[in-house]
Amino acid sequence: MIQAENLKLHRGEKQLISDLTMQAKKGDVVVVLGPNGAGKSTLLLALGGLHTDFTGEITLQNKDLVDYTHSELSTHIAWQGELPPTEFALTVEQRLGLAAHCNIEKLEEALSYLELTPLKHRALGELSSGERQRVEIAALMMRDCPVWLMDEPTAHLDMRHQVDCLSLIKQQSIKGRLIITVLHDLQQAAAVADVVVLLDGQGGVQVGQAASLLTAEMLEPIFQVKLQGSGRNLMLIYNDKG
Repeated sequence: MIQAENLKLHRGEKQLISDLTMQAKKGDVVVVLGPNGAGKSTLLLALGGLHTDFTGEITLQNKDLVDYTHSELSTHIAWQGELPPTEFALTVEQRLGLAAHCNIEKLEEALSYLELTPLKHRALGELSSGERQRVEIAALMMRDCPVWLMDEPTAHLDMRHQVDCLSLIKQQSIKGRLIITVLHDLQQAAAVADVVVLLDGQGGVQVGQAASLLTAEMLEPIFQVKLQGSGRNLMLIYNDKG
C-alpha cells in the first residue's frame, strides 16, 4: 500500500535517513523507533506527502506520492500529530466535525471510546493535554481512510488511556487499516508492532519484523541504555550513576 524505495530524507543540511526501502501493506502496524532528532516525525510527514525534502521514491497504491493532489491524499491518509491550537475556541464537538456534516454515529462512537462524551461541549483550551490528545485520536477515528499516520499517539495520556489507544491500533489493523506510528515506549511498540523501522540517529535505518528488531542486542547501541530480553519481555536495566 505504501512503499519507499531508496529513500534519503533530509531536514535542512542534516541527512536523517541515508537509504530506506520498505513496504507496508494493509493490516500492518508499522512502528517507527529511534532517539530524539533521528527523523521519526519527519519520516511520517514524508510518507503523508507533507515533507518533500527527500530523494528516492514513495508510492501509495503503486502511484507516486507526488502525483497525488492534497485532496486526493486526504481520502487515503489520516494524520494524528501535534495537539491542535486552542485560540479559535473550538469545542470538542466542533473539532470532530459536527458542524461539517459529519457522521453522527461515528461521532458518538469516537466520543464514547475515548471517554469524551462528558466533554463534548467544552472548549479545547479548557482541556488538559491528555484530554486534548484523546480528542485528536477521536478525530482520527472520524476519518474513513485506509492509512493512519500517528505521531506519538500515547503522549500525554495516562496509563489507562494509553492502553485504550494501543487497543484501538490493534483493532483497526485487524480491520485491514495500515497504521504507521511513532512510539517511544519499547514495550508499547512490542505490544502492537508487526514491522519496525529503526532509526539510529546517524542516518542509518533498519527495517524488519518486530520479533527480529525488538531485542536488547539491536536496541542497546541505538538508545544507549542497558536492556535485557526481547519483544514484550524487554526490560530496561537501571544503573545508579551516583
